[in-house]
Amino acid sequence: MSLTINPFAVPQEQQGWRGLTYLGRPRRKVFTVLENEHVLVTALLQIPGEPAVRHSHESGELSIQYHGDMHPLVTWHGPGEFHGGGAPPAERTIFEDVSDNMAALQETVADSHPDVSKLFGLMGQLQDEIHQLRDSIVAQQAHEPAPNILIDILFPPFKTTVEDDAYPEKVTFTGQWLD
Repeated sequence: MSLTINPFAVPQEQQGWRGLTYLGRPRRKVFTVLENEHVLVTALLQIPGEPAVRHSHESGELSIQYHGDMHPLVTWHGPGEFHGGGAPPAERTIFEDVSDNMAALQETVADSHPDVSKLFGLMGQLQDEIHQLRDSIVAQQAHEPAPNILIDILFPPFKTTVEDDAYPEKVTFTGQWLD
């Protein structure tokens, strides 16, 4: 027998707002679509420009998103993997390391080896082109602003940790995240 659930018809105690306890953050209406000892399924609508919350789930999260024109995107965030919300602290990229090393080497050989110095100039230009290509690819993959429907699927123990720069402290809770 199939199970059909209208999220707007679920009981009031299975509906809630995420983000109520965090000042200055928009709230999202979240619906518990299905909850039992094996799975917790939630549905929510994210409005364009609304920030998400950086969080992780102890058992991981399977997420199905329908963005704008309703093309599905399925993602898996493994156990303990933070996702959503503010970006984690930036780590140095290989591009920054290469750039720093090239600059240091160029300083040491610039006067005594002009041909090598020219080679460093060409490598710098190549690195700039790589950056431009990377930025172009990211821009092409970006979506136009549109509502986003998210169906999140969690597995026991349904433990979630919120760790976002916008919030005063790290919070861990079990079950549906309803503030």
